[in-house]
Amino acid sequence: MLYITSMWVNGITQGLMWRAVNDDGTLTYSFIETMQASHMGYIVRVIGGVIFTSGMLLMAYNVWRTVRAS
Repeated sequence: MLYITSMWVNGITQGLMWRAVNDDGTLTYSFIETMQASHMGYIVRVIGGVIFTSGMLLMAYNVWRTVRAS
């Protein structure tokens, strides 16, 4: 859930920031500002990815030990 939620929140945030324009038609926020606003979401995404990957590795280890024991 961490991985998916952080991607959704970052997508909404970036989309709203990229659609914001000034009166003269230029972008209100630069690309760097959108990346800075998304930084915490990327950290949460990494944490969620690490949890997911460690779960997959634990599952593979469990399957390996189960097959080896039978």
